[in-house]
Amino acid sequence: MIVEGFDNAWHILSHWSNEGFTHFVLESEGRRVPFPRQCQLEELPIGSVAGVDYFPLPDLSATGAGDNPDPERPLTAAEIILATAIAEGWEPVIQEQG
Repeated sequence: MIVEGFDNAWHILSHWSNEGFTHFVLESEGRRVPFPRQCQLEELPIGSVAGVDYFPLPDLSATGAGDNPDPERPLTAAEIILATAIAEGWEPVIQEQG
């Protein structure tokens, strides 16, 4: 279950990056675990803090084998945060960059 969450996080981050997004912001809205939303740097809330309120999308282009993440590679903070949100029931909203 945990490994699946990390794999799903890798796929989501890769998808967001391929769609042209550069960051994701954490939105708590009263939840125990903040849920992520993909965005561009210029869309980040004023006063937000990197590593607390938002994270840049990591470069995962060379970290997989085909459609799967490399299981030996250390996880990024972004993957850990997304996997935690997935475990809490978050599902990505497919939002095309445009």
